[in-house]
Amino acid sequence: MNRKFTALVALVLALSMLFSMAFASSEVKVRKVTRIPAEAPAEEGAEEGAAEAATEEAAGPFAYIMYADAAWAKQYWGTDAEGVTASNAAVTGAGEYTVGLTFDGAAEGLAFAALGIQDGETALPNYTIEVKAIRVNGADVAFTKGYTSSDDGVVTRMNLYNEWVTELPADARSFDGSLEGAAPIAVNKDDFASVETVEIDFVLHQYAQDVAYLMYADSAWANQYWGGDAPEGVTAKNAVVEGFGDYSVGLEFATPAEGLAFAALGLTTGEKTYPGAYLKINAIRVNGADVAFTKGYTSSDDQICTRMNIYNEWVTDLPEDAHSFDGTVEGASPIIVSKDDFASVTSVEVDFSLMPVTDTAYIMYADAGWVKQYWFADAEGVTPTNATVDGPGTYTVGLAFDTPAEGLAFMAVGIVNGEKTFGGYFIDVTDVKVNGESIAVGKGYTSSDDQICTRENLYNEWVAELPKDARRADGDLEGAAPIVVDKEAFASVSTVEVTFNYIYGKAPEKNEDAPLTEDEAKELMANGFNAYIGVQGKDTYVFRNAWNDNYGMNDEEHPYFYRLTGWDADNNAVDYGGTFEDAEIKANGDYTVSLTTGEMGFGSTQAFNLLFVSTNIPSKLVKDGFLTIDNVRVKVGDAATKELTHVNTSGDYVQISLIDTYNIGEAEFGYTVPGAGQSIAITFTVAGMPE
Repeated sequence: MNRKFTALVALVLALSMLFSMAFASSEVKVRKVTRIPAEAPAEEGAEEGAAEAATEEAAGPFAYIMYADAAWAKQYWGTDAEGVTASNAAVTGAGEYTVGLTFDGAAEGLAFAALGIQDGETALPNYTIEVKAIRVNGADVAFTKGYTSSDDGVVTRMNLYNEWVTELPADARSFDGSLEGAAPIAVNKDDFASVETVEIDFVLHQYAQDVAYLMYADSAWANQYWGGDAPEGVTAKNAVVEGFGDYSVGLEFATPAEGLAFAALGLTTGEKTYPGAYLKINAIRVNGADVAFTKGYTSSDDQICTRMNIYNEWVTDLPEDAHSFDGTVEGASPIIVSKDDFASVTSVEVDFSLMPVTDTAYIMYADAGWVKQYWFADAEGVTPTNATVDGPGTYTVGLAFDTPAEGLAFMAVGIVNGEKTFGGYFIDVTDVKVNGESIAVGKGYTSSDDQICTRENLYNEWVAELPKDARRADGDLEGAAPIVVDKEAFASVSTVEVTFNYIYGKAPEKNEDAPLTEDEAKELMANGFNAYIGVQGKDTYVFRNAWNDNYGMNDEEHPYFYRLTGWDADNNAVDYGGTFEDAEIKANGDYTVSLTTGEMGFGSTQAFNLLFVSTNIPSKLVKDGFLTIDNVRVKVGDAATKELTHVNTSGDYVQISLIDTYNIGEAEFGYTVPGAGQSIAITFTVAGMPE
C-alpha cells in the first residue's frame, strides 16, 4: 500500500458516506380487501385479488386512486365499489392525467391512499409518477415527495398514505432520479377528515431523470470533481439524462490539471433509474483534441451510481458486475487511456451513449419423438419467432413447423442470459396458443437450471419437486408446477405461440456467510497457495504491496512487486532494490517468507506502517475452520525472533498482519528498520491442507 492508495481510500470513504442508501422491500401488499393492517387477515366477506381488469370507461392500462377511509367503509381498488364513483383515466403513455373519486356519503378519515396504474409494470415498464396536485372537496392540499414502485410486478403505484411501509422498497424510483426525501406518507391525513371528492393531477414520465458527469482527479489530487457542485477553479458540464441515447459531459479547469490519477464516467443513480444499462464511450477530447481510448466496461461500486472507469489504477480485476454493450467484457480494462495524453489539461470532454440491456426470449421445445426440436439454435424444419427483451413488459414468442410436430416431450419459455441480464426477474405465462387457439394454462414458476438462462417450464416431466430457486412475482409457490399444459392439446402442432409478462425482480444477494462444503474446500486447496512478504515504511512510504493490490504482481506496466519502491519529492517512483523469498504452500508445515534490502535499505524510514504476509488463500477457508495459520514468528535484522499472530481474514484473501498502523495500531514488538543488506524473515505454520 502506498500514499496514493491511502488518499483514494479516504476519498472513497467520503463518497460512500455521501451516496450510500439502503433499500429493503417491506411494503405491505394492499389489494381489494377490507383492511390489511400489518399481518392481520382480511375481514370476512372481503373481496380477493388485485384490480384485475380495466373499467368500461378506461380499457387497457388505466390510472385510478386506491383508497380506504379510516373505518375501511369507503374503499376503491380499481373496480366497481358501492357508494363510490371513480373517474379513472385511460393511460396511453407519457403525459398528464387526472383521476378522482366521489363518495355518496363523506369518507371519514384516511387509512390508505395511493395512485395506481393497472398493468403499468408490464405495459409501461420503468415509467415514473410525478404528482402535481391533490384536491380534497375541490381545495388543494399539501403533499410531499413520493416514489414509484410496485407490490406485485403488475400494478404501478405511488403511495400517498401508507403506514405499513417502514423502508423504501427495492424497486423504488423517482421521476427526478433521486429518492432523497421520498416517503410512503406524502399527505397529512387531517386534510382527509371528511371527504366528498378527491382528485389527483399527475404526470407519467417514460424515463426517470438522472445526471451524468465526469469523475476526475489530477496526479496531485489538486483538481478534483466527484459530481454535484464543482469546487472553485473547476467548471462541470454535466448532462441531464432522460432516456437512452447520446450525451456529452466535460470539465474545464481554471488552472491546468497536471497529470492524471483517476477518471471515470458516472451516472448518479443509474443502477436505480436504468438498471442493467450500458455505457459506451464514443469520443474523449482533451483541450479540444481527440485522444485514443480502448475498450471499457460498465459497473457500479455501490449499486447506486453506474460508471465506466477511464483511468483507475486501483482495480486489479474486473468486478463481478462488469458488463459491456457488445455482450462481452473480453479486452475490457479499467484503464482505457494513456495518462500521457493528460499531461496538462484545461478541458476534457467525453461523448457517450446510454444503451438499454437486451436479451432474447424463445420457446424450448421437443415433440414426443424428439424429431421436432428447438433450443435457440438453427433447427431443420422449425421456424422460430423469438423476441428481443429490453426490460419488464409483455412479449410473445412462437414456433412454426414445416410438418406437424406430433405430441409433446418438453416445452419451456427461456430468456437466453436472463439470470445475468435481468437477474431476479419473473416470467408469468398468460397465454399459450396451439394452431392459433388458446389452451388452458396452469400455475407455473420461474427458475434456472444453469444460473444463466431464466425459464418457466410449461411441460417438464423430469422435475419431481420445485427447485430451490423457484420464484413467482406474487411470492406464492403453492400449487406451482413444472407441467402447466395438457399434452393432449399438442397432438399435432403446426404453430405454437406463448405470451408472457416479464416482471421486474431483484436478484438475491449472494450469501457470503454460507459455509463451505468439504468438497468446495478441497477444490480450493487442490492446487496449493502462495505467500509473499509485504511492507510499507513511514515518511518515505518505501513499499512492497500485497500481490493483489495496486502495484502488485498483476501490474504489467511496472515491476514494483519485484523490488522495494519509494517516492521522491515530485512523486516519481524510486527503485530501492531488494530481493524477496516467497513461499509455495503445498502441504501442512512451516513456511518462511523474507526480504533482503538493497544498497539503499529503506532510506530514511525509521519505522513501518505495514509489515505483513499476503497470500492467495481464500479467507473463507480459515473462517470456516478448514485451514489454520498460527505460530507466527518474525525476525527483523539482528533483533531476536518475536512470536505474535494477527491472521486477517477481513478481505477476500488471508493476510498475516504483524504491523498495521492503519487498523491495529503501532507494532507490539520493538524493532529497528533494517539497513542496507539486512533482512526480515517471517515464519508461520499451516495446518489443514489435504494429505
